Amino acid sequence: MATGRSVAAQHWARIIKRWPVDRVRPEHISFQKVMQSRLQKASSPTAATANVKANEGQVSPATPQFDEAKEMRQINALYSLLEDRYFKAYPMPANLRNPQSMPTHYDDVIKEMDEAPTRTWIQSLIQRVKGSLRFS
Repeated sequence: MATGRSVAAQHWARIIKRWPVDRVRPEHISFQKVMQSRLQKASSPTAATANVKANEGQVSPATPQFDEAKEMRQINALYSLLEDRYFKAYPMPANLRNPQSMPTHYDDVIKEMDEAPTRTWIQSLIQRVKGSLRFS
């Protein structure tokens, strides 16, 4: 059982390293930070047992048990996203990615998301004003 837990932990570590960094999301709620804290809680020695104080009748909240089968299902789902299994199995038609009405729309959105975290306050204000003015 201990080896199964370490195998799942190794997979989680590999996924955390390979997962792309979301530059728009704040650092304290990034996927990597959230999953590392979750794994630390699951691997802590108090996670397996709840502390019961018989004298006072208080029970500390128990953390969920480490379920290897559940963890492996989650790991498999994340690997499928990392490896683009669904994109390969169900390719997107070109006319969906580049609609006739605005062929560069999705490319522009990706470009905007890449540039947004590095903009200064003034550049963001200029972009907001440009976006509110439409001459068509």
